[in-house]
Amino acid sequence: MRTVVRVVACLATALAALVAAGSLTAAHADGAKTSKRIVAAIEAQPWVKLEKGDQDYRVAAVRCFLAQFYRTACNPEAAGADVFDDALVNAVRKYQTDRELVNTGKVNSETWVTLRYDFGISRLGDSRAQLVKGVQYSLNRLGADLDVDGIFGPLTQSAVKSFQKRKEIDADGEVGPITFRAMFAKGAESLRTPR
Repeated sequence: MRTVVRVVACLATALAALVAAGSLTAAHADGAKTSKRIVAAIEAQPWVKLEKGDQDYRVAAVRCFLAQFYRTACNPEAAGADVFDDALVNAVRKYQTDRELVNTGKVNSETWVTLRYDFGISRLGDSRAQLVKGVQYSLNRLGADLDVDGIFGPLTQSAVKSFQKRKEIDADGEVGPITFRAMFAKGAESLRTPR
């Protein structure tokens, strides 16, 4: 099983590289009509490294994603939920061990790539409440005004589309690999896709 996870992580990295290089069209990801230039610009943005003591919306999102994967609850709006504390260090270490990643307790590029793969696609009707809370909270920090209720309904879909339009991603309302990277890599807070 661990070998399979490692192979999948490598394939996800290779896919990202192919998309960035323009070898694959955006149809292989969310936002099927996104230009190759925009996909490449998004894929070129480095992941934001997160570690103990950091305070960032991405920290709260990672906490929720891990809560979904490990069937626990998260409240990204709770006091301190966006602070990378010892509990999150331990959760990240568990995730890294389970996925056969280098166990650093930090959310580095390798961990982000694996999280993005495990995240998959979140869309209208997604029943993964903790994961959706992480998306909703992040969208709010990126300019939306949503209830963080874990329900991927029409309002969340509309907020995703607004974010995608701002980043010049084909607005399909789905958080797939391109939108995920645009939301969590460096430059997410900028009004347009950094070039």
